[in-house]
Amino acid sequence: MLVDLKPYPAYKNSGVEWLGEVPTHWEVRRAKTLFTKVERPVRPMDEVVTCFRDGVVTLRRNRRTQGFTESLKEIGYQGIRRGDLVIHAMDAFAGAVGVADSDGKGTPVYAVCVPRPGANAYFFALVVREMARNEWILALSKGIRERSTDFRYGTFASQWLPVPPLPEQAVIVSFLEGHTTRIDRGVDATRREISLLNELRTRLIADVVRGNLDVREVAARLTEEDEEPETMDEVENGWAAEDRPGALDPLPEGESA
Repeated sequence: MLVDLKPYPAYKNSGVEWLGEVPTHWEVRRAKTLFTKVERPVRPMDEVVTCFRDGVVTLRRNRRTQGFTESLKEIGYQGIRRGDLVIHAMDAFAGAVGVADSDGKGTPVYAVCVPRPGANAYFFALVVREMARNEWILALSKGIRERSTDFRYGTFASQWLPVPPLPEQAVIVSFLEGHTTRIDRGVDATRREISLLNELRTRLIADVVRGNLDVREVAARLTEEDEEPETMDEVENGWAAEDRPGALDPLPEGESA
């Protein structure tokens, strides 16, 4: 069931450069008043949790196991718990911010944050991802690599964020999740159609090349269509009036035909 949101009756200037106007009843507070950074010890059973650029924070094995750099010694790894807001300091500019869906452990490059009363971690994950989308995080860049940032907790903590009432935060999250799920389903369906069309195209080419499909009749018909002469109407429609066969040059002034 999709949640419906109505326009707010009045807005105010938030005073935040990247944010603009917000509803008049919303607060604007620094992130440090909304979240506490934690550094938990790692437990023996903890598996690696990865913060991906699409905002998913989950056990690495849930997505893929190849293409990662493996550390011989997991120095500095920290405990992550389901419901934590996780910010990838080096990839936050690209959207690597989300809420953990599993318990586990993560690299020290992650800022692991626990929401304080009045803060919905899912709502603020969306807020920080919007900061990434509009390149505000990139504007705060302190990294030396191109298109890289060092968006650590200290920088995050100093940012001003919009704060609706807690129940409203949950409604906004539900609204966005419902609509993005519909969009994702549409994208997946389109991708499946493209994949099937590509498969059909490949199979058709293979059948023709191997002689499994007789296309001589179709080829002959196409050749006949290409050689069919144009009608006089088609020819005349392609000419300017003065260039048509039989067109007369204009007579000198004072003469009649």
